[in-house]
Amino acid sequence: MNGKITGIDISEEQITAVQVRWGLKGYQVLACARVPVENGELGDALKSLSESMDLRSDTCLATIPGGQASFRNVQMPFKDIKKIRQTLPFEMENMLPFPIDELLIDFIITDTPAKGEVLAASVKRGFVSGYLETLQGHGIDPDVLEIRCSVLAMWLLKQPGTPDCILLLDIGEKMSTLVLCLNRRTVLIRTFSVNNISLIQSLSGAGGYSDLESPPPEAVTSCFEALCATIRNTVHAFGSQRKTTVRPEKLFFTGAGALYPKTEDLLSRFLDMPAEQIDVRRDKRVRMDGSIVRDWSPALMNGALSLALKHTRKEEGFNLRREEFEPKRRYLGLRAEVRKAALFLSIILSFLAADVVIDFYSLKKENNILNREINAIFRQAVPEVTKIVDPVQQLRVKVAELKRSSASGSAKGPNKSILDLLKEISRRIPKSVDVIVNRMVVDPETVRISGKTDSFNEVDKIKSNLEPSTLFDGVTISSANLDRTGKGVQFEIKMERKPNKNP
Repeated sequence: MNGKITGIDISEEQITAVQVRWGLKGYQVLACARVPVENGELGDALKSLSESMDLRSDTCLATIPGGQASFRNVQMPFKDIKKIRQTLPFEMENMLPFPIDELLIDFIITDTPAKGEVLAASVKRGFVSGYLETLQGHGIDPDVLEIRCSVLAMWLLKQPGTPDCILLLDIGEKMSTLVLCLNRRTVLIRTFSVNNISLIQSLSGAGGYSDLESPPPEAVTSCFEALCATIRNTVHAFGSQRKTTVRPEKLFFTGAGALYPKTEDLLSRFLDMPAEQIDVRRDKRVRMDGSIVRDWSPALMNGALSLALKHTRKEEGFNLRREEFEPKRRYLGLRAEVRKAALFLSIILSFLAADVVIDFYSLKKENNILNREINAIFRQAVPEVTKIVDPVQQLRVKVAELKRSSASGSAKGPNKSILDLLKEISRRIPKSVDVIVNRMVVDPETVRISGKTDSFNEVDKIKSNLEPSTLFDGVTISSANLDRTGKGVQFEIKMERKPNKNP
């Protein structure tokens, strides 16, 4: 549904939040903010964040720091999600240093050539309980509790031009997170400690941050060299476990370390692969006003915006809000939604009522037209009847009378059947005359035929050929007029039937 969505990305060092409104035209960024987490005091940071922006929304997604999760690649004998969820804790029981009952486990399908492999994340239930309590104490009750960088990696894999095998690196001040994706699936997440003091000092201006032409300080170069060595070792170890060579095609990076202007060059040099900084704002679905652009920092806020773009619990990814931590149904914004639903319902009912009224008047108009046509046909068929009450019933009565009259036959009436009359008329109209008979009315005394022919002369020929007949006492032309096209003549001929000569 449309509404406000807030993504809150929480690391050991900072909290960033991005709020968007989702609608038919995409996502409109409404606000963004960043606050540091000083001395590990998450509560103080959340208080500062709530003072920086309005966190109330219809949907909220948050992350836990990657250092709080333990990851394992687990081979499963099947791929059915429900079966994996039921059996995964038993498969991992011997892999973890804590009792399985103390851990909350979720997973994603890696879809590697190793059939049925999953990437499982385990987090202590006690941590999740305290973490949610802290968030809820500051008015934040997330619908989804993700793991840092997981959603950002999924967003990255959906972007056009992203290679199938990539690395995602979030460079923090004290902790960095590495995500390895193979065949467009996340297969590895590792969070490791780093010593980026020299890098952070450079970002503060002490190491030539503003001088883009000069080479980076040796301390900064050493920092990146050590970071890249850890990355290479991690990827190599992962490949060795599978007895294969893992060769990512490109590195994408973000985080505080991405603020350093020479980060891309240093990463490309030490990892011997192309490197590119991420900016989720480039997503074509995202719109951002100028006032938001001034506060926007892609290196620090990519994670929060990627969370807001996910905005649903049904999409692929981790979610630690399960089992006893399943979110209760929230009614924030319910009244507004009810009002919207009532408005839409009233509009729909108005259209339906209008449609019914239009249909009624259309049918009524059509009925009046049909009644007029029926009356006109009745007057033409039975001109002697002047009062029309029920034309259909009156015509049925008239037909019945004619049938009775024809069946009984008066002693003074005609002695020829209708078939004899038809045969006589057909025989006496010359074949050279092009005539179309539209109607024929036979009663005990007369025969009337109406039709169409080419000219008035043709009408006279028909009359002349019918006059000698022994079945008729007289033949007269009741009417003869040009039709609407002016190319033919509409006529009616009346023939007086001879009475029965039998006593």
